[in-house]
Amino acid sequence: MVREALDGWGLSAYASDACQIMGELAGNAATLCKGDMIRAWVSRIDAGIELCVWDEHPGRPVLQSPRDGAECGRGLILVQAFASGGWGWCSLGAGKVVWARIAVDYAFMFSAARSVGRPVVGPLPHVRRPTTPAATP
Repeated sequence: MVREALDGWGLSAYASDACQIMGELAGNAATLCKGDMIRAWVSRIDAGIELCVWDEHPGRPVLQSPRDGAECGRGLILVQAFASGGWGWCSLGAGKVVWARIAVDYAFMFSAARSVGRPVVGPLPHVRRPTTPAATP
């Protein structure tokens, strides 16, 4: 889903980072969500590429400090490292959306889209979200 979207937008150079982010977000949701449904999507917005995962669990994501040798607890650390445009979360319906952005120059996104024969028609949407994750307790 992610790679196909980025290829279609002419942004395949960002596919590796975007797939890493989406894998971590979706993996966290699948592992920690107590509900039956997870939704994932990727969008091209004015700030770059936005990757989102929604799950039915209302609990907020928590950035961990894993011990040496621990087999889990690094997912959001990786998301933070790859998300050059920031990451965070917000409540949505009965659950939450965890999002991450890869910053991409606006003019470059238009040029990239033209190069693959899919020019952007009109302005890309601006999505206002908090730019840093909520503080951990």
